[in-house]
Amino acid sequence: MAKREVTMDEAKAVVEELVLYLQKNLQSYTGITVSEVVKAGSLGHGTAVQGNFDVDLVLYSRDIDAYTVARNGYDSWLGQVRRLLDRMQFLTIKGVTMHAVQFQYKGIEVDLLVSPYWDRPSDLYRFLGSLPAVPPEERFAFSVNASKWQVAFFQKQPNQVKEFVKRAKAWRNKMWRKEAGGEGKPNSYLISLLVLRAHEKASATVGYGASTQAIAKQTTVQMHHLVNNHHKLDVYWESHDNGYYVRRDYPQLLPARPRIIDPANPANNLYMTGIRSYRPNDRAHDYELGDGDWTLFKKYIGTLDLTKTVEEI
Repeated sequence: MAKREVTMDEAKAVVEELVLYLQKNLQSYTGITVSEVVKAGSLGHGTAVQGNFDVDLVLYSRDIDAYTVARNGYDSWLGQVRRLLDRMQFLTIKGVTMHAVQFQYKGIEVDLLVSPYWDRPSDLYRFLGSLPAVPPEERFAFSVNASKWQVAFFQKQPNQVKEFVKRAKAWRNKMWRKEAGGEGKPNSYLISLLVLRAHEKASATVGYGASTQAIAKQTTVQMHHLVNNHHKLDVYWESHDNGYYVRRDYPQLLPARPRIIDPANPANNLYMTGIRSYRPNDRAHDYELGDGDWTLFKKYIGTLDLTKTVEEI
């Protein structure tokens, strides 16, 4: 019997239950205060593809110390969260990664991540700049900290952009099937940012009043160009583009070119972090360090056609 697809409404209901459970029990059971819980990833961005999505939740707490994370990682807090989740009915723990407790709850795959609480994006950026010279992969451990600003950035984008992102992700899911695994798979956040930049270029070319089909066709052309010329990429969004920083303020954080800089975190270069290999049935998400191998992405990109709907793809 085929597995029934989980609906968006069911996923949202599960999120509400989990958030309520954490708010009610986490502090009394672990001593960790819940400062904020953010629905991150595709569901939070409004770009989830029906029948093919996981839930990402980020738990922010003022009790999580950023300098301790820099020294020792998130293991201590994740372990405490896991022990609390073990007490919950209908929940099955699947594992713990460097950044998340992974579990299934009422048929829905969930990644629960933890982060220090930041009042402002600039507080995170100053903290990252205060760290001694470290390799990019160590700074990337803090990419989850910017999740709430990533969500806010994408919530501001036009619905047309979000629809094209869904189409591009449906194409990605077809080309890199979960059960097969594979190399060079672009994650959802990288896909989203590329589609956004391609849409910006397409709209400037055909005009913002053009038909959806005309913009979709030109966005496809721009996506092909971006990926085929990936080694030349220099993509970023500063504060006047709804991003959260001005590049000149954080020169020590900016990655070298080629780069696709996270609009919510100047230290996160999606050119490297947004693409990597997966084993069969691995859960794809945006919080593991990538390998920057664009070979297959470039090979496959010619088959992307954003004029087709998700159902047609």
